[in-house]
Amino acid sequence: MMEKEIIETYYFNPSDFNHEGRRVNDGKTFRDVIKDFERDFHFRHPTEFALNLYANSNTMMLLSKSREAATFLTYGMDLTQGRSFDAEKDPIINHQIDIHSKNVFVYGIDSAFMDNYDENGYPLLDENSNIYPLTLLIDEKLLDNTIKLTVPTIDDDNETDQIIVNIPKFEYA
Repeated sequence: MMEKEIIETYYFNPSDFNHEGRRVNDGKTFRDVIKDFERDFHFRHPTEFALNLYANSNTMMLLSKSREAATFLTYGMDLTQGRSFDAEKDPIINHQIDIHSKNVFVYGIDSAFMDNYDENGYPLLDENSNIYPLTLLIDEKLLDNTIKLTVPTIDDDNETDQIIVNIPKFEYA
């Protein structure tokens, strides 16, 4: 099986955003800017929705500020197997790191295309839509002004291996 990714790279000016993660000239949140990037990704690849967001830790901090996240929340999963996400190993290794941290780690946010929420404000997954939360991945080699949105594709003559990763579910109370 050969796995590839569809990748789109997006640029922004970090100095355009204030300490609350809002663009100074129009008040738009950095999260809303990323939603615009997600929509552009889907426009460029109409059968696909971005699944992974790669950015460095400074950009992840800007994202967390734009979502008014508590200071003990840390956005993004460290890449442990190089510069791309290993869906089998990275969550397990990061969970082991999380156990010993005083912070709570946020590894995903709702997709720009998720529009159904439960009574607590949590996005509801529609398994028939192929729209999933956006996985937040930290790549320190990316510059402060760069985000990559990706979706894995599989080139294997229509045969796929399903990887089941048991990750504990955490809720913010």
